[in-house]
Parts: sequence; structure tokens; C-alpha cells
Amino acid sequence: MDRFGSSKLRIGWALVCLFLTGLVLMGIRGQQGPDGSQVVAFGTAVPLGADSLRSYTVGNLQGVMYWLVSLVVLLGAYVPVSQWTAAAARGERLKGFFAGTGLGFVHGLFLSQVALIPVWALCWRLVGEAWPPELLRADLHGLLLGLQMLLWAVLLSRLLKSSAGLALLLTLLLRELGPRLSFFLDFGQDMGWSAGQVKTLDVIVRLLPMAQLPSDPFSPLALPLSIGGPLVLGALAMLLPAGGAKRGK
Repeated sequence: MDRFGSSKLRIGWALVCLFLTGLVLMGIRGQQGPDGSQVVAFGTAVPLGADSLRSYTVGNLQGVMYWLVSLVVLLGAYVPVSQWTAAAARGERLKGFFAGTGLGFVHGLFLSQVALIPVWALCWRLVGEAWPPELLRADLHGLLLGLQMLLWAVLLSRLLKSSAGLALLLTLLLRELGPRLSFFLDFGQDMGWSAGQVKTLDVIVRLLPMAQLPSDPFSPLALPLSIGGPLVLGALAMLLPAGGAKRGK
């Protein structure tokens, strides 16, 4: 696991998150009264009007958790895994892809869940509920999105050997492309598309990462495409010949 960061890094990460948790517990609370709800942050009251404090808090924290967890998983493992998969031998590349992705996800899982401790504490201080089911679902979807983006980033870094940063940028762009393509799933047939074209697009959309938190309940049936698809494509990319070999005289 030292390939993904030293023990000092993990200890320092945990201490910073615990420090932020302490600040949240000491300085932030929510109040629901007859005149509306408000958030009191270090003595300053922020009125929210007639909105329900729970719906306001959970609705905003869902997006934060989905974004935070996925990016921590991706950024915590991308560089070590992409370096591991840059080996000259195909066997080493395959080993780096599968082992590196697994170990990188475990490392990202630790970092992301530690980073969520202040968020859980904030939710408890505002609504008196530490683990709402809506936030647990956002956490789970964020982990799956982070793994999916990690697979795509490593795949693209293999295809774009000269620019790992560009591969990371394209991965983030693919994350934004998924929700835009979903429009054609709903209105494709109204625009003259055939059922086969819409079905093909549906498969492509499921392969791509999604920047928008899914509104549907979690379904394990989606994993073969969303995770298995990039996994198979990445393994095939590891079998491509290693470029840059020097020619003999």
C-alpha cells in the first residue's frame, strides 16, 4: 500500500479530518422553529426560511458526498496505477492493472470514508440523524463512480502514453458527457431514432461515468456494464504492444 502513499500521509489525513470534525461538532448546529429553520455556525444564525431543515441538509450533502468520494478514490490511486501499468512486459501491465486497481480502490475507500467523518458529523448536528439512507446511497454511488473513473483513467492513460494528465482530463469530461447523452435515451425515438439505436446508446451511457447522482435505487444488475465494461476494455488495452522500444542497429 506504500505505493499509494506513506503511513504518515494516511495518519495526517485522518488527523486533519478529525480536526474538522471537532470544529463541526463544537461550532455548528441546526434549529427548527415555528418561524422556519436556521443554521447556527459559530454563533452566526443563517435563516433558511420555511424549508425543512432535513430536506435542505440531505439534499445538499448528497451532491457533496457523491462528488467528494468519487474524486478522492480517483485521485488517490490514478498516478500509482498508471505508472504500474506502464511496464514494458504485458504480464506486468496486466498485474499492475488488476492488482493496482484493487489496491488503489481500497486506499481510496479508506481516504474517502475518513474524509466523510466531518460530513456525517455535520448531518448529525443539523438534523439529529448521523446516517440518513439518502446519504448512505450517495456514498455507495460515489464509491462506484470513483472506481469506474479510475478504470477509465487508467485505460485512457494506456492509450495516451505521452500525457497522463490529458487522460485524466478526458476521464472528467466523460463523466460530464454521460448525463448529456441521457437526454437522447428519453427523447431519441421522438427525434426519429430507431429502438436499436436507443438501446445501443443505453449501453454506451451505462459504460460511461455519470456526474449526476442517479435518482434510481442502487441496482447490482448495472455493475456488469458500469464496472465490468471498463474493466474488460482496460485489460484489452494492457495487451497492446508497448510503444517506444528502441530499434537495433
